[in-house]
Amino acid sequence: MSSAAVRDPSGRPDPSQEAARRAIGAGGHHVVHGAPGSGKTQTALAAFVDALESADARSANLFLVPTRQRAAVLRDEVARRLRRTTGTALVRTPASLAFAILRLRASHRGEAAPTLITGPEQDQVLAELLAGHLEGEGANIDWPAAVGPATRSLRAFRDELRDLLMRAAEAGLDGPGLAAWGERHGRPEWRAAGALLTEYTEVTSLGELTPDRGARFDAATIVDEAVGALRSWEREVPGVPRPRWDLVVHDDYQDATMATARLLEAMADDGTRLALFGDPDIGVQGFRGGLPALLHSATLPPARGGPESGPTSPGLWGAGEHVLETVWRHGDPVRTAVATLTASLPTMQETRRRRAQATGDGSDTVGEVRTAVLASQAQEVAFIARELREQHLHDGVPWSRMAVIVRSGSDIGTIRRGLRTAGIPLAMAAPDRPLRDEPAVRPLLIALECVLADDVKPVAGTELLLSPLGGLDPVSLRSLRRALRQAERTDGGDRHSDDLLAAALTDRATLAALPVRHRRGPQRVAEVLAAGRAALDAPESSVETVLWALWDAAGLAATWQQRALTGGAAADRADADLDAVMALFRAAEQFVDRTARSTPSGFVHHLSAQDFPADTLAARGSLGDSVAVHTPASAAGAEWDVVVVAGVQEDTWPDLRIRDTLLGAADLADIATARHVHLSTGAGAAAGGGAIAADADAGGAGDVAGEGSTGGPGPRRGSANLIAIRAERNRRARREVYEGELRTFVMACSRTRRSLLVTAVLDTDARPSEFFEALAPDGIEAQNVRSVPSPLDLRGLVGELRAAVRPVLSGAEIRPDQVALASEAAAVLTHLAGHHVDGADPGTWPALTVPTSSAPLWQDLTPVTVTPSTVETVAACPLRWALTTSGGRRGDSASQSLGNLVHEIAAAAPHGTEPELLADLDARWHELDLGDGWMGRRDRSRAEEMIRKLAGYQAAHPGRVETEVEFGADLGRVALRGRVDRVEYTGAGVRIVDLKTGSTAISAADAGRNPQLGSYQVAAEQGAFHGEGTAGAALLYVGTSAKSGAVTRDQTPLHDDPEPGWATEMLTQAAETMAGAGFTAQPGPLCRTCVVRTSCPAQPEGSRVTGALGGAHTEEGAR
Repeated sequence: MSSAAVRDPSGRPDPSQEAARRAIGAGGHHVVHGAPGSGKTQTALAAFVDALESADARSANLFLVPTRQRAAVLRDEVARRLRRTTGTALVRTPASLAFAILRLRASHRGEAAPTLITGPEQDQVLAELLAGHLEGEGANIDWPAAVGPATRSLRAFRDELRDLLMRAAEAGLDGPGLAAWGERHGRPEWRAAGALLTEYTEVTSLGELTPDRGARFDAATIVDEAVGALRSWEREVPGVPRPRWDLVVHDDYQDATMATARLLEAMADDGTRLALFGDPDIGVQGFRGGLPALLHSATLPPARGGPESGPTSPGLWGAGEHVLETVWRHGDPVRTAVATLTASLPTMQETRRRRAQATGDGSDTVGEVRTAVLASQAQEVAFIARELREQHLHDGVPWSRMAVIVRSGSDIGTIRRGLRTAGIPLAMAAPDRPLRDEPAVRPLLIALECVLADDVKPVAGTELLLSPLGGLDPVSLRSLRRALRQAERTDGGDRHSDDLLAAALTDRATLAALPVRHRRGPQRVAEVLAAGRAALDAPESSVETVLWALWDAAGLAATWQQRALTGGAAADRADADLDAVMALFRAAEQFVDRTARSTPSGFVHHLSAQDFPADTLAARGSLGDSVAVHTPASAAGAEWDVVVVAGVQEDTWPDLRIRDTLLGAADLADIATARHVHLSTGAGAAAGGGAIAADADAGGAGDVAGEGSTGGPGPRRGSANLIAIRAERNRRARREVYEGELRTFVMACSRTRRSLLVTAVLDTDARPSEFFEALAPDGIEAQNVRSVPSPLDLRGLVGELRAAVRPVLSGAEIRPDQVALASEAAAVLTHLAGHHVDGADPGTWPALTVPTSSAPLWQDLTPVTVTPSTVETVAACPLRWALTTSGGRRGDSASQSLGNLVHEIAAAAPHGTEPELLADLDARWHELDLGDGWMGRRDRSRAEEMIRKLAGYQAAHPGRVETEVEFGADLGRVALRGRVDRVEYTGAGVRIVDLKTGSTAISAADAGRNPQLGSYQVAAEQGAFHGEGTAGAALLYVGTSAKSGAVTRDQTPLHDDPEPGWATEMLTQAAETMAGAGFTAQPGPLCRTCVVRTSCPAQPEGSRVTGALGGAHTEEGAR
C-alpha cells in the first residue's frame, strides 16, 4: 500500500502542484482542491517539508490528518523526506494534538497527566448510569414515552446515545446546551440526553479528585477542551508561553469536524498559517462528524464585528484557493468512471477539480474498469480470489499492491474468510469484538476469575480444558469425562462428570487417579491456576502480575510466535491471538494507571462490562506481502495497483436507511451544519449544494414539532402542512444519506492505479445497485452472471485434470479428442503425484481405492458380542452401526442429557413416590447446566412431567424390582451382553421394562417384534435373571404428550408367540452381519436424523465422499 499521491513520472511536481506549493510558502491561508489521485498529499508533504527545512529553531510546524492510521503512515514519510530527527511528533490527528496541549498544560500546572476515556469505558459508564436510573438512582431524567425502560437497557440505544453526545460535542454543546436545544427545537429526547450528559460529566470528573489522577476526557470533548486551554492559557498558566505554530497543514480536510475547525481557528487567531487540502467528493468520515462543506467555508472571509453582532461560525479564513489540474494515479478509464460518479454530488462551490484530466504514466490507456455479476456471495468471493491470484501469477502484481474494499466492517469477515480459504495471504485485521471475547483472552480471564474465587465451576473448567490452555477437543473431553466417571465409580463415588472435571483442576488426588493419557490437559490447566494463585498471594500483587503469571505458565508465547511466522490461516490466527494478549496487558496497565485502588476483580468487571472493541493505538503485526481488506474509511489516503470493490448490492451499497431515527443525532448534526453554513455565508445559502439546509435559525427540527426558533410555542401548522414539512425533511435526510454513500463508493473506486473490478450478486434475494449500474458498460440487464473458473492453484489444477480423465475411467463411450485430452491430463497428474501434490495420485481417489482389508471383523467361530440396542441398529442399517461404533456419533444433546438424568433417578428409586422423585430431580437439576432462560424452564417442566408419569407407573407396580441389571447369555456364536433398566419379578417370571424418554411411542404392532425387547427375553430364557423365565417385556414411555400417564408397549412372552424363535434368529443374523467384511447402507425412515449421512453412499451428500467418480452403490456396502 502506498499513501503518497503520485506525480509526474519525471519526478517533478506538475505546474498546478508547484503553484500551490509556492503560494503556501509565501504566507497566508490556503485551500488546495484536487480530484482523487491529483497529488494533494504529495503537494501537502512537499510544502510541509519546505517549511521544516526553512524554519528557525523557534518555529513550530504541524501536519494534521483525520485518522491515526493515516498519521502513522505519513509520520514515516515525513521522517524519510526530512532525513533528520525531531523532538516532537510532526504528524498528528486533531485529537492527538488536543491531548498533547492538555498534557502540556497539566505539566506546567503541576497536575497529573490527563487520560483519555476509551469508547468501551464511555459505554460502560453510560450503561451504569442508565441501569441506575431504572433502579431509581442518580438523576431524575424525564425521557419521552417512546424511549421506555426496555429501550434504554439495550446496547443499540447506547450506540445511538453515544452518537448523539458525539454530535452535540462537535456542535460545541455541553449538557445544558444540549437540553436547551431540545427545548428550542421541540425534541424532548435531546432534553433528557442533555440531563444525562450533565450527569455523565459529573461522574467522569470524580476521578480527578485525587492528587495522583489527572483530568479525564473523552474523544467527543477533548478537542474543544484544548481550544479552551489555548484561549485561556495566559490566565491559567501565567508566565509560560502559549503553544504556537507557524504553519499547520491539514490533509483530507473534507473529513474535518466542526471541533477541528474551532481548534484551527484558535491557532489561526494566534498567527498560525493554515494550508488545507481535500476533496469534498471523497468525504468518508461523516459518521464521525466529518463536514466536507468546511473546505468551502475556509475560503470565505472572516466574520466582522464583536460579540454584539451576533454568533459567528468557525473556520472562515478567507483562504486562497488552488486547484490541482492533473490526475496522475490512473489513466482515462478509471478517471472517467470516477468523474461519472461524482457528477451526482454537490459541487461545494468549486467545480474545477472535477475537470482534472488523467495523465497516468503518460498513456490514456492505462487502467481498466470491469464489472462482474455472480450468482451468490460464495461465488463472488471465489471469483475475487481467482482474480487476485491471476493478477499475482500472470501479471506479477505483488499481493501487497492489491486490496478488496467493502462498504462496512460487518462485511469484512465474510470476505476475509473466503479469501483465506482460497489461500490468499491477508494483512492483519483490526479487532471486531470486545476484548473479553477474543479467543486468546477469554481463557485467561476465566482462569483469572477462578483464581480470584479460589474455585473452579464446572462450566469454567470445561471452557479452560477446551481452550488453548488445556488443548483438548470435544472428543478427548468426552474421553476424559468417561475416565473420571470410571475412576469415581471404582472408588464408590457418584459425583457428576462436571464436578469431577472441576475437581481434576484443583485436586491432586483426582488428577492422579486418571490414566496417564488423560492427564496432560487437566495438568496444564491446573499448573496455570496454581501459578495464578501464587501470584495473587504474593506481596503487592496486581492484576498485571497475576495475568502475567497465568500467561507465562500457559507456555503459549513461543508456540504462537513460531506459528505466526509460518504463513497461512494458522499464522493469521496466531498473529491475532498474540495481538489480543498484548491488548489485554495494555488494558490491564491502563486500568491500574487510571483506577484508584484498582483490584483484579475490578478489572474483570471492567472488561466484562465492555460491549464493543476497544480503540487502541497499538500497531498491528504485518504479514509482509499480503492483500488488504478495507472499508472506504480505512482505505482513505491509500492506493493500490489492483482494487476490487465488492458487495455493491441494492439496499447494501447504497444503504439508504435513515440512521439514528430514535434520538435524532443526524437531525442535531444537520441543525449545527446548517447553522454553520447560514452564519458563514451570511445569507443562508447552502454551501453543500442542497444537502444541508439553510433553515437552522428558522426552526429546523422544531418545525416538525410546531415550535419556532425562539424556544417558545410557535403557531401551529395545519396537518397537511405538517405532513409536507416532515416529508421534505425525510427527503433531505435520504438525500444526505445517499450522498454520503456515494462519497464512500467514489473513495473506494478511486484507490486504484491500474485495475478496478466492481462485483455484485444477482439472485432471488439480491441484485446489483445503481452504483454498480453506473459503471456497467451496458447496464445491469446486459450483465451475464459469471461462472467462476477453477482456482489458479494446485488444488484447482488437480480438479480440472481429474475432470479430464473422468470420462475414460467411467467406461462410457468417448470421443477421440477426449481420449487425447485424458492422456495428457494423466501425464500431468503423474508428474504432480511424483511431487506429492494432494489429490493427484489416483491411489487416493475414493472410486479407485482398494479396501485396506477384506477380512471380516471377527474370525470364523469367534464369539461376537451383541447388545440389545446393537441388534436394533444393525437391523435398521448395518452401515450406520459400523460408522457410529467407529466414532461417527455426536456428543449428548440437551434432550439426551435430560433423558439420562431421568434414567438415573428411576434407577436410584424404583419405588419412589412423586414427591421423592421430584426432590431428587430438584437436587440434581444443576448437573444439566441448562440455565434459567425459557428453554431451561421448558426442559424443567418437561422433566417434572416425566417424573410424575414415572411415579404413577411405579405406584402401579409395587412388587419386587431390580434396576440397572447387567446380564450375559451365550447362544452359539452370539455373546449377548447388556443392562436392563427395570426387571420386575412376577409369579410367571420376569418382566423386562425398558424406560424411554422420547416424545414418540412406537405402535403396538411394532412392539411385538421390537429387537431390543426380544433380545431381553432371549436372555431371560437363557436364565440371565436368576434363572427366572420370561413373562414378557415392555417399553415404558414417560416423555410423550399423553395426558393419561405413562404409555406402555408390551411384547408377548416368547413362549406364547406363534413364532417363538424369531428373536434368536434375529440375534444370530445380527452377529453374522456384524462379523462380516462389508456393511450395507439401507435407506429408511431413520435416514432423516442419521448422524453419518455425509459418509453414506445412499445419500447425496455422502456420495461425494464415497463415490467421487460415479458413486458407490448401496448394495456394495462399505468397508
